[in-house]
Amino acid sequence: MEKIADSGLIIAALDKSDRYYVWAKKVLETETPPWLVCESVLVEVCASIGTAEPVLQMLHLGDLEIKFSLHENTPEVLALIRKYRDQRMDLADACVVRMSELLEGPIVYTVDKTDFSVYRRNSRQRIPCAFPD
Repeated sequence: MEKIADSGLIIAALDKSDRYYVWAKKVLETETPPWLVCESVLVEVCASIGTAEPVLQMLHLGDLEIKFSLHENTPEVLALIRKYRDQRMDLADACVVRMSELLEGPIVYTVDKTDFSVYRRNSRQRIPCAFPD
């Protein structure tokens, strides 16, 4: 099983005031790295927490691994953003959905149940997700 980290998981794990902090810390402590990410997720995390340092440290330690090329997947990501225009899908979500299409046996760890319950991989398949309780 390949584990994809959405922005919310990482943000919650790095921000003790986040309402999903306990869930995120537990997930990151009990699941074996690496957590697969795309650069747009990392940018979203850094913007949210106000610094890149912990994200770069996680990359350096091998806890996070960039496993996506937007350059190679631009048409598919654009198609997803157009398909989910009414949901206002952002770039990070589109890249995470595309990552789920490219990997075998993926599971997306996210706090975004509203959107990821609607998004589909390969047009019609539910995206396997882990959400906070």
